[in-house]
Amino acid sequence: MLSTALSVMGRKYRNKGNRAPRLICLVLVGLLITIQYPLWYGKGSERSLHDLNVQLTIQRQNNEKLQQELDLMQREADSLRAGKEAIESRARESMNMIKENEVLFRLSDEP
Repeated sequence: MLSTALSVMGRKYRNKGNRAPRLICLVLVGLLITIQYPLWYGKGSERSLHDLNVQLTIQRQNNEKLQQELDLMQREADSLRAGKEAIESRARESMNMIKENEVLFRLSDEP
């Protein structure tokens, strides 16, 4: 009778003992998933880092194009400041201005 009671108590405690490690293991796996999720899908993840690198590359290309345009405009402005010839040339091209004793001829491509 004593051995039967001890064996029942042993099974009872053994079953509880088996549940505790399983529960602890499940809790730890849950925590691991909770910690890993932001690393893979949240802010600062590999995916967002890749997207930011693509945006950075595109922005650098745009900046380079704008810098080239700015340099061109700067050279043109310097040329206009430097002398009358550039101003005169520009006026002739864009406003069809002429000097004294000159005649302006406009040729049309259409028949």
